[in-house]
Formats: sequence, structure tokens, C-alpha cells
Amino acid sequence: MATMKATALTSLYSTDRTLFLTFLGGLVVSIVGTIALRAGDGGGAGWIWVCTWAEVPPPEFPQAIFTFAIEPIPIFLIALAGVWYVRTRQRAQASHARQLVSNARVAAFLGGLALVLFTVFGPIAAYDGTFLTLHMVQHFILITIAPPLILLGAPMTLWLIASGKERRRRVIYPVLHAGAFRAFTHPLVGVFLFAAVPLFWYVTPAFEASLESAPLHFVGYAIFLFAGLHYWWPVIGGNPTRWNLSYPVRLVYLLALVPIHAFLGLIFHEPDNVIYEQLAVIPRAWGPGPLLDQQIAGAIMFIAGEALGLIALLIVAWQWASHEERVGRRLDAADTSNEWRPFVPREQ
Repeated sequence: MATMKATALTSLYSTDRTLFLTFLGGLVVSIVGTIALRAGDGGGAGWIWVCTWAEVPPPEFPQAIFTFAIEPIPIFLIALAGVWYVRTRQRAQASHARQLVSNARVAAFLGGLALVLFTVFGPIAAYDGTFLTLHMVQHFILITIAPPLILLGAPMTLWLIASGKERRRRVIYPVLHAGAFRAFTHPLVGVFLFAAVPLFWYVTPAFEASLESAPLHFVGYAIFLFAGLHYWWPVIGGNPTRWNLSYPVRLVYLLALVPIHAFLGLIFHEPDNVIYEQLAVIPRAWGPGPLLDQQIAGAIMFIAGEALGLIALLIVAWQWASHEERVGRRLDAADTSNEWRPFVPREQ
């Protein structure tokens, strides 16, 4: 058994150089692809059109639902995260006989990355600078739906196992046990980021500035995703954390979803004028007008946020009830075992 494990580890580590060369090759290809895309206006076949975010054509139906605004370098980095995860799982599994992460968790992680790719580069992204509704859908997915899926894959647990004892002891554990790291990963910081990031993005000039800057646009995507990962980290099991929330505390923690999304929804739904002037002057060949678009965006944030908050609360309540039931069965089994244990007289 030990020989088989050693052979597996040797085989895995022997491919590190190949993976590094593959990374360099992929990075070069993505850079060349970016240059080629920016040199033209895009291209496609039939209704399908591929271009950069800065070269999206005017929205015309039905071509708009088949337009993909891609950026090769961010796509490469997200795909690389998927390769890293699969590779890390293999390395962690090589030193363990039992399965560390179920196939369902692997599918959740890869599905979360695929959802991020579609949200950031699919038809939703192509016209998020025209329709506020589409941008709101993106924001909702990146901060509330994709992060739980990614965390369900237990990426940090696999990374810790695959790192080896020596690296964990010398490098990783000192960082994880540092006071600054403990303070930054506090659940209250997660709630703050979950509320502050959307407010900052939409209330300050940041959103309108991102409509004219592709780099800032993608920075916004990354910030929303990071805020979502931070918020959901203490709730989704399977990843190491210094803050293990009990089920009652998790319920209170998740209640933060409700007022945050409600407030954001009201910001966009209540005004009788268009908040962002740039969206008001963009020509629209189809779809809702600027004011109706803004009101729909607010309704989406309010209704979808409330619905997701309710679903999350129900799931945690069900987990709590299941946990209590398992504990009760174990206690009953222990009591029954003690009650019916046969009496054996001690020999003198």
C-alpha cells in the first residue's frame, strides 16, 4: 500500500514541470488572442458573435442573446483555477485511501466557475453596460449564487492537505493563526463587505466609470465575487475557518441578506428619474426604456434577494434539525446500550 502511494505521489510531482509549461503556453495564447480581438471588431457565424467587451455591437434582437464579450486573459485565469482544483484534488487524494471530496462537491466547484464564466463573458455581460437589469443579474449571481457553489468544493481543505506537513507547519499555519488574518476573516467583516461593496459600487461614481473602462469593469466583477466568497465562507461547510458558527448564529448571520437586498432594490425601484445619465442616453433598439429598466433592476434585487435569503434560511434550519436528530439517535443508542448491558458478576 505504501509503495502504491509513493508511486502515485512521484507520478503526480513529475508532471509539475509539464503543468508549468502548459500555464506559460496558455498565458501566451491568451495574450495573443487578446491582441487579435482588439485589432478588429469581432467575428462570428450566423447569430453568434464574439468580440471584446469594448467592441460590443448595438443591441439588436435576437443577435443580442448570442453575443459573447470575451477577454482571453481573464477566461484563461478562471480556467486555470479549475485545472488547479482538479490537480490539487489529485495530489491530496494520492496520500489518502478514502475519498476526500465527493464527485458532487467537485461538480459544484467546477459548476461555480462555469457560472462565473457565463456571467462575466456570456450574453448577459455583453450588454450589461446598456441594461442595468443585466448588470444587476450579474451582481446577484457573483455575490450570492456562484460563491456557495465554489466553496462547496472545499478548495482550501484540499489545498491544505496537498501542501504537505512541512509546508503547512512552516508557511500556511503561521498565516492562518495570525491575529490579522483572524480579524479579517471575522464574519462581521463578511457582512460589512457584502453590504458595502454593492453600495459603494452603485452610489459612488464607480459604476458609471466602469461603463467606460474595461479594466475597471472586470475589477468590479472580482470585487463582487470576493465579497460573496468572504460572506459565505463561515456558512458553507468543508473549508477551514477560525470562526465555526453554530446553527442558531448561522440563521442570524443569513438574515443580513434580507435588509441588504431590500435596501438596494429600493434604491433603484423608487426614484422617478434615471439615476445614471450614461444609461439614459444609450440608444436601445429593443428592451425596456432606461427608467423601466432601472425599476426592473431594483425589483430583481429585492425579490431575488428575499427569495434566496429565505431558501438559505430554510436549508440551514433543515441542517440544524437533521443535526439534532442525529445527536438524539446517538444519545438514545447509548442509553439503550447501557440499560440492556448484561450483568457479569466479577470473579472473586
